[in-house]
Amino acid sequence: MPLSILLYGVGSVGAIYLHQLQRAGCTVTAICRSNHDAVRTSGFTMTSALFGTVTYRPDHVYRSVYDLPRDQAYDYIIVTAKCFPDSTPSLAEQLRPALTNPSRPTTAIVLAQNGIDIETPIAAAYPDNPLISAVIYLPATQTEPGIIQHPESLNKIELGTYPATAPQEHMDAATKLAETMRSGGGEASVFEDIQEARWKKLLLNAACNPTGALSMCTDGGFLVTSPFAKDLVWGVMMEVVALARKVGVAGVDEEAAEKLFAISKRRAEQGTGRALSMLQDVRMGRPFEVEAIVGNAVRLGRRMGVDMPRLETVYALAKGRYDVMVETGK
Repeated sequence: MPLSILLYGVGSVGAIYLHQLQRAGCTVTAICRSNHDAVRTSGFTMTSALFGTVTYRPDHVYRSVYDLPRDQAYDYIIVTAKCFPDSTPSLAEQLRPALTNPSRPTTAIVLAQNGIDIETPIAAAYPDNPLISAVIYLPATQTEPGIIQHPESLNKIELGTYPATAPQEHMDAATKLAETMRSGGGEASVFEDIQEARWKKLLLNAACNPTGALSMCTDGGFLVTSPFAKDLVWGVMMEVVALARKVGVAGVDEEAAEKLFAISKRRAEQGTGRALSMLQDVRMGRPFEVEAIVGNAVRLGRRMGVDMPRLETVYALAKGRYDVMVETGK
């Protein structure tokens, strides 16, 4: 029997996962919000370095979880919506209508979202459901509703249970999802402790995402604006390394930072910089993930007594930009 999967928040990343999961034989229901009408009418059209140019549709598409059939149950709910920790209603409440079917009490919840310290509210709300934390590397853009650009073949997802000490059946759910994602044509791996991978992603995200949103530059484009740009990005990375060391996250060190920084430096040299998610959101006038990616890190730094002057400055500026966008829509 094919896996039944609900994708919650199907933008650029979710649209690619929709195609990938259908290639793996899954039945996929999509919650599409701002792009609902376009997807219901015409589906998605994706131009991808990995999958080619394809047009496809979800098996089922809805605007809201409240529109889902009450008798439908899912093996996985994969959240590819942006992470806004202070949203009202909370993500846990947003998902509740999809998690009330008693015939599937073990639906696995997958947080394919950016940032650190994002899992606790979901774990508290649904302690019996497998909770899988996912780190994604998938450079893609929705240029208009239902139109997806995926200019690189990079498509990697890293999975692990939350907490790392979860029961074996939770790890089995993560392993099965990784196998499914690989079957659909992507790269997937399972970690005993996903937090190392999540913090490594933060190295690049905290340094390059907000600077892109503030400067309106791509990741590589920002690095060539002045010698100070590289110093800023590297300095933020080193602050994240210091914080990871303080809280005891292994593997988040200078070597890991250098490997990730090399991606942006290569794009700078080749003139192929990418618009990261925050820059995409600013260009489209949408709220961006300042709290999950930057705010959670600087607040943890304050609590742990780790000096993070560069990242605190970036956070203050990005939060100001965020508040203006929310208030004015610009």
